[in-house]
Amino acid sequence: MNDFDDPLRGYRPAGPPSDLRARIMREAEHATSSSLRDWLPAIAAAGLIALFSALGHEIHVDIDARLSAPDDVRLVEQWLPDDVGGLR
Repeated sequence: MNDFDDPLRGYRPAGPPSDLRARIMREAEHATSSSLRDWLPAIAAAGLIALFSALGHEIHVDIDARLSAPDDVRLVEQWLPDDVGGLR
Protein backbone atom coordinates (compact mmCIF):
# COMPACT_ATOMS: atom_id res chain seq x y z
CA MET A 1 0.00 0.00 0.00
CA ASN A 2 1.09 3.54 -0.48
CA ASP A 3 1.31 6.39 1.99
CA PHE A 4 -2.20 7.67 1.22
CA ASP A 5 -4.02 4.39 1.90
CA ASP A 6 -2.81 3.81 5.45
CA PRO A 7 -4.33 6.99 7.02
CA LEU A 8 -7.59 6.53 5.08
CA ARG A 9 -8.08 2.88 6.10
CA GLY A 10 -9.99 3.89 9.23
CA TYR A 11 -12.51 5.92 7.19
CA ARG A 12 -13.33 3.22 4.64
CA PRO A 13 -16.33 1.01 5.27
CA ALA A 14 -15.50 -2.61 5.92
CA GLY A 15 -18.58 -3.84 4.05
CA PRO A 16 -22.26 -3.15 3.53
CA PRO A 17 -24.42 -2.52 6.59
CA SER A 18 -25.91 -5.65 8.12
CA ASP A 19 -29.52 -4.58 7.50
CA LEU A 20 -28.94 -3.55 3.88
CA ARG A 21 -30.50 -6.69 2.40
CA ALA A 22 -33.62 -6.27 4.55
CA ARG A 23 -33.99 -2.62 3.49
CA ILE A 24 -33.56 -3.46 -0.20
CA MET A 25 -36.11 -6.29 -0.04
CA ARG A 26 -38.59 -4.10 1.85
CA GLU A 27 -38.29 -1.30 -0.72
CA ALA A 28 -38.52 -3.75 -3.62
CA GLU A 29 -41.72 -5.20 -2.20
CA HIS A 30 -43.14 -1.73 -1.67
CA ALA A 31 -42.17 -0.63 -5.20
CA THR A 32 -43.92 -3.56 -6.89
CA SER A 33 -47.23 -2.93 -5.18
CA SER A 34 -48.79 -0.07 -7.13
CA SER A 35 -51.55 2.01 -5.72
CA LEU A 36 -54.02 4.43 -7.22
CA ARG A 37 -51.87 7.31 -6.04
CA ASP A 38 -49.08 6.13 -8.35
CA TRP A 39 -51.42 6.17 -11.35
CA LEU A 40 -53.12 9.53 -10.66
CA PRO A 41 -50.76 11.66 -12.80
CA ALA A 42 -51.19 9.32 -15.78
CA ILE A 43 -54.97 9.20 -15.34
CA ALA A 44 -55.12 12.99 -15.08
CA ALA A 45 -53.00 13.40 -18.23
CA ALA A 46 -55.23 10.98 -20.17
CA GLY A 47 -58.32 12.85 -18.98
CA LEU A 48 -56.89 16.20 -20.06
CA ILE A 49 -55.98 14.77 -23.47
CA ALA A 50 -59.54 13.48 -23.91
CA LEU A 51 -61.03 16.79 -22.74
CA PHE A 52 -58.93 18.96 -25.04
CA SER A 53 -59.49 16.60 -27.96
CA ALA A 54 -63.25 16.82 -27.48
CA LEU A 55 -63.13 20.60 -27.15
CA GLY A 56 -60.96 20.89 -30.24
CA HIS A 57 -63.37 18.70 -32.20
CA GLU A 58 -66.35 20.81 -31.12
CA ILE A 59 -64.57 24.00 -32.15
CA HIS A 60 -63.57 22.46 -35.49
CA VAL A 61 -67.18 21.40 -36.17
CA ASP A 62 -68.46 24.86 -35.21
CA ILE A 63 -65.98 26.67 -37.46
CA ASP A 64 -66.63 24.26 -40.31
CA ALA A 65 -70.39 24.84 -39.98
CA ARG A 66 -69.95 28.60 -40.04
CA LEU A 67 -67.59 28.66 -43.01
CA SER A 68 -69.21 26.08 -45.26
CA ALA A 69 -71.53 27.24 -48.00
CA PRO A 70 -75.14 26.07 -47.95
CA ASP A 71 -76.12 23.32 -50.36
CA ASP A 72 -78.42 25.58 -52.41
CA VAL A 73 -75.59 27.95 -53.37
CA ARG A 74 -74.30 27.17 -56.84
CA LEU A 75 -70.63 27.19 -57.63
CA VAL A 76 -69.20 30.28 -59.34
CA GLU A 77 -68.19 28.18 -62.36
CA GLN A 78 -71.85 27.40 -63.03
CA TRP A 79 -72.65 31.09 -63.42
CA LEU A 80 -69.93 31.72 -65.97
CA PRO A 81 -70.57 31.32 -69.69
CA ASP A 82 -69.03 28.31 -71.38
CA ASP A 83 -66.42 30.30 -73.27
CA VAL A 84 -65.01 31.77 -70.00
CA GLY A 85 -64.67 28.49 -68.15
CA GLY A 86 -68.14 27.63 -66.96
CA LEU A 87 -69.37 24.10 -66.58
CA ARG A 88 -70.69 22.49 -69.71
